[in-house]
Amino acid sequence: MIVSHENENVLYEIPVDLRKSIDYVSGDLFITDQRFLFQPRNMHFKRDAMEFTIQDINNIDSSYVLGIVPNGITVELNDGTTNTFVLESTLFVKCDDIIKTVWSLMENR
Repeated sequence: MIVSHENENVLYEIPVDLRKSIDYVSGDLFITDQRFLFQPRNMHFKRDAMEFTIQDINNIDSSYVLGIVPNGITVELNDGTTNTFVLESTLFVKCDDIIKTVWSLMENR
């Protein structure tokens, strides 16, 4: 559950693992028409919650975390930091749709 900004629409709510170097933090990724919001499921990882706007994104692309199928989404921010969100196996097919949607939002900013 997220607190929406005014006139904000949630486009995707996806269970993901946020890749943190060699570790992963399980949580939910909310993609709205204004921002990305990652909320960890485990209370011990609340420090890993993150939020950034569509305007903060420099690039978004699929990731081959398992090496064979694109099962993740890597977002590069304007400041150079990258975040990789690994989708659950049943959601791999959504990678391309999500990326196309975000590119469309980036073009309209």
